[in-house]
Amino acid sequence: MNKKQFHLRSRVVMLFLAVVLTAFGWVLFDLQVVNGSYFLEQSTRKIANTETVQAARGNILDRYGRVLVSNRATYQVTLDTSLMGTGQSRNETVLALLEVCREQGVSWNETLPVTTTPPFRYTVDNPFQTVSVDESGNEKRRETQLARLVATLNLKDLPAEPSAQELVLALRNYFKVEQTVGQTEGRALVGVLCELALRSKDIARTAYVFAQDVDIDFITVVKERQLIGVRIDTATVREYNTTYAAHLLGQVGSIYQEEWEYYMDKGYSMNDIVGKDGVEQAFEDILRGTPGVKDVEYNQTGKIINESWHVDPETGQAQVPQPGDNLMLTLDIKLQEAVEEALERYVPGMTEESQKAACVVVDMTGGVLASASYPSFDPATYRQDYYALSTDPLEPLFNRALQGLYAPGSTFKMAVAAGALEEGAVTRTEKIEDTGRYKHYERIEDQPMCWYFRQYGRTHGFENVSEAIRDSCNVYFYEAGLRMGIEKIDQYAALFGLGEETGLELYERAGEVAGPESSKRHGQTWYEGETMYAAIGQGNTQVTPIQLANYVATLVNGGSHYPTHLLKTVKSSDFSRVIEEYQSQPRDQIGLDSANVEAVKKGMGMVASEGSAAYYFRDLPVQVGAKTGTAQVSRNSEAHALLVAFAPYEDPEIAISIVVEHGGSGTLVSAIAAEIFEYYFSAKDAMDAAVTENTLVR
Repeated sequence: MNKKQFHLRSRVVMLFLAVVLTAFGWVLFDLQVVNGSYFLEQSTRKIANTETVQAARGNILDRYGRVLVSNRATYQVTLDTSLMGTGQSRNETVLALLEVCREQGVSWNETLPVTTTPPFRYTVDNPFQTVSVDESGNEKRRETQLARLVATLNLKDLPAEPSAQELVLALRNYFKVEQTVGQTEGRALVGVLCELALRSKDIARTAYVFAQDVDIDFITVVKERQLIGVRIDTATVREYNTTYAAHLLGQVGSIYQEEWEYYMDKGYSMNDIVGKDGVEQAFEDILRGTPGVKDVEYNQTGKIINESWHVDPETGQAQVPQPGDNLMLTLDIKLQEAVEEALERYVPGMTEESQKAACVVVDMTGGVLASASYPSFDPATYRQDYYALSTDPLEPLFNRALQGLYAPGSTFKMAVAAGALEEGAVTRTEKIEDTGRYKHYERIEDQPMCWYFRQYGRTHGFENVSEAIRDSCNVYFYEAGLRMGIEKIDQYAALFGLGEETGLELYERAGEVAGPESSKRHGQTWYEGETMYAAIGQGNTQVTPIQLANYVATLVNGGSHYPTHLLKTVKSSDFSRVIEEYQSQPRDQIGLDSANVEAVKKGMGMVASEGSAAYYFRDLPVQVGAKTGTAQVSRNSEAHALLVAFAPYEDPEIAISIVVEHGGSGTLVSAIAAEIFEYYFSAKDAMDAAVTENTLVR
C-alpha cells in the first residue's frame, strides 16, 4: 500500500466517525433539549390509587387459651380498573384470567345473582327490590345492589325487572362481548366486568379482590401471561387449628349481594371478608380489626413504582391496618372433642334409625363448655365439601344443639315438680297413688296410663315427688299438673327458660311450651285435659338441647336463671390487655325453696344411682343426678331419646343435655353422658394440677 492510498483511507474512516458522532450528538440534543420536557413527562407519568388494606382478623381461642382459629399468610389476585383499560383489550385480559382459573381449579369472587350456566335464573328471590319491616310494622322497600348497577350502567331497551336471560344478554351488549364467546364463558365474563364497573365508580378505591388463597402454580401461570392490571398481593386467610366445633366456630367469606347494603352502612368496602355464621359472624365487630389505607403509584404498564401508608389529613396519622382483637370463648375444646367422639361412637348403633344427635354442656352460670351436633363436618374443608354437605340427607350443616326442636318428654317433669312444690300443689312428703290408668276424667274412653302399667301391667303404688321423678311416674305428674293448671306450668317453664331463646350470641330457635297460646298459633282448640300431657312434656312443647341444659343448671343452682353465652374474654391483638370480660348476671331469680330443690335433686340422684341409668353412672368419680326421657315421633318409628344430668351432686358444676333422634330409650343415652362426665372430671383434675385457667396451652 502506498502512502497516498493510506491517507485516503484514513480520511474516509475519520469522515465516517465524524458523521456517526454528529448523528449521535443530534439524537442526544433532540432527546434532552428539543423534546426533553415531553420525554421527561412520559418517563415520570404515573397512576395514583388509594387502596384499602385488610387487617388480620383476631384469633379465636378456647377458655384455656388453646388457639382454635388463626390466620395464615397467602396470596390473592387483585384486578385494578384503572390499568385494565376498556373494551376488547380488557375483555381479553379477563377471559384469559378466567381460563387460567378453570385450568387451575381456582374459584373467583363475584356477586351477580345469576346462575353460572344456562338457562340463566336468578339465585335470589328479590333481585331488584328487598322488603323489610321496621319496628313499627311498616314495610320498607329498598333497591338492591343489582338494581343500582342496572341504573348506573344505563342499560338500554331493558324492562324494569328483566329476566335473568335478558339481563345477561344486555350486559353482554353493554360490555361488547363478542359473539364467539360462549354462554357460560360470557356469563362469567360479565360477572367480573360488573364488579369492575362497580369499583370504577369509586374514584378513591378501584382494586377488586378477584380470587383468594391462590397457590404458586396459579401465580406462575398468571405471571407468564403478563396480564395488565392483574396483580398478586400477599394476604391472610383463616386457618382452623381444630376439626371440632364446626357448628360453633363458623366461616368467613365475601359480602353477598343481599348483604351489601347492611355492610355498606357500617363502612365496609366491597372486597371485605366478613363472618358468615357462628362465632365469626356473632363477634364480627371484635374480630374484624381496622383496615388500613395505602397510596400506590403505578406506571403505564401497571408496575408499582411507589407505595406508602396514607396519612389522614385530620389526625396526621398513617392509616396502618390494626389487627382484630383476640376472642376467648367459654368453650373447652378438649371436652368438645370428647363429646363429639362419644356421639360418633354411640349414636349410630343405638337403633336402626339413630343417625342424628346433639349434646350441650354448660356451667352453672350459662357458660357453654361444649355444644355438638352429630353428624358434623371439618371446618377447614367446608368450602370444598359444601355440595356434598348441603345435599346429605343427614343434614350435617344443621346445628341441632341450638336449632333442633324436640318434645322434652319426661325431662320436663322436674320443672313441673319444682313448680308444684313452690305453689303448694303438692308437698315433699305427700304420696300420690299410681293407679295405672289415670281416672280423673271418667268419661274419657281411652284413659291415659303410666308407661309402667302399659309396658308391664303393674303400678308404682304410692310415691312422693322424689320417687315419682326416679320412676318417671306419669300418673303422679298428671295429677300434679292438673293441680297446678296450665298457666302455672307455662309460667315455671318460662322461668326455667324453656320455649324461649337462651340469650346465646349465636342464632338459636325459641320453640314453645304447650298451652292455650301455642294451640291458638297452630289453629287448634285447647282442652283442659291436655294439661296432663303438657305436664309430662308432650303436646306442642318443643325445646332445644341448649334450653334443656340451661334449665337443669338453673334448677340445681337454686333458681338463678342465667343467659347462656360463649364470650369469656376479649384480649388485645398482642394479648397485652384484657379489653372485656364477660360478667354473668342472672336474667331471673326464681327464688326456689332450697328444700324443694333438694327434693327434686334427690329424685334425679336416685335415677342415676338406683334407677334406669344406674348401670352407666356407678363407676364415675363423682355422684350424678340425671333424668331420662323419650318423645314419641310416630307409631312407625323409634322415639327420640333424651337425657339431662348434672354433677357433682352435692355442689353442681356442669349440666348436660343429650338428644338422639330415634334413639329409642333415654336410658341408652346414659352411656354417652357417663363418658362425658368421666372425661370432664378426670381432665379437670389433671388440668388443675398442671396449669391454671387463662394460661396459654400448646
